[in-house]
Amino acid sequence: MDRLSSSVKRHTVMLVDDEESILNSLRRLLRAKPYDLLLATSGAQALSLFEQHPVDLIVCDARMPFMDGPTLLREVHRRDPQCVNILLTGYADMSMITQALNDGYVFRYISKPWNDEELKLTLDQALEMKRASGERNPPNTAQPYNSTK
Repeated sequence: MDRLSSSVKRHTVMLVDDEESILNSLRRLLRAKPYDLLLATSGAQALSLFEQHPVDLIVCDARMPFMDGPTLLREVHRRDPQCVNILLTGYADMSMITQALNDGYVFRYISKPWNDEELKLTLDQALEMKRASGERNPPNTAQPYNSTK
């Protein structure tokens, strides 16, 4: 392995959709990207994987049985606000999408069928925003202020 490829930061991206054909399409599309992919076919499976692995970004279908995408992403955001969430939707339920965006737990939404280049660009932008946000807001390592000194 050359030095350039070994220095590329790999991101963990979780793909969540109840349709395995969609997961397979996304996996094929993203195979050349520096991502470690996790795949889940339900919200419960996604939360289980989320507890086992540090996840940088989640791409999640909006409509799934038992737990819909916005519910899953709201819970992910509660557990880790630094995880970037993208909602994938084949339906024009703009009230659900608008609510998720306004509540701040979804970075963007992508309509099905998606444009391959647009989807890859959106994921790149999301991960760059996460990186830049982490540089501006590093983990809190400051010592508590003691006013008696």
